[in-house]
Amino acid sequence: MEIRPYQPKDYERMHEICFKTSSGFDSEKGKQILYLMYCDYYINEEPESCFVAVNERDEAVGYVISAPDDERYQRIFKQKYAPNLKKLSLYRYLFHYAGEFFARKVRKEYPAHLHIDILPEGQRQGTGTRLMDALVSHLKERGVKGVHLGCGAANAKGVNFYRKYGFKEKAPFFGGITFFMEL
Repeated sequence: MEIRPYQPKDYERMHEICFKTSSGFDSEKGKQILYLMYCDYYINEEPESCFVAVNERDEAVGYVISAPDDERYQRIFKQKYAPNLKKLSLYRYLFHYAGEFFARKVRKEYPAHLHIDILPEGQRQGTGTRLMDALVSHLKERGVKGVHLGCGAANAKGVNFYRKYGFKEKAPFFGGITFFMEL
């Protein structure tokens, strides 16, 4: 697997990875909600903070995407993405802002946040570590002092990966865990 910066040709494949690595978004409306919440902002607004793992055919099999400044993310998301999310699902809209409430507690010290998804064909090969290394290096170069993320408490593989990578944990919330790491 090669790790490289996001390229516009990766857009559709990243949507596909986002969908295949999620659950509970099975309808067409669900896909739109999923992409609004976990993909489109990063690709459209912060493409320089997106990295992909590609196979020998240069097809993305995983990615890590980030908003280096969570306050900027919240401002732009509220303005450009939240209205569509609210139209599609009031529940997901409220869920997003519940997560934002918990992020407020860590974003001053850990202002960046991230999402990482890898298809099974790219897992258990160090791909996640290499994607994280690329993102962490990028964030450090930009002077970002820390990063946080949310993970479902039932996602044992994800929880173990973040712990092993060096993330610390805040108290669980709504079935999830807020992880954070100083850079």
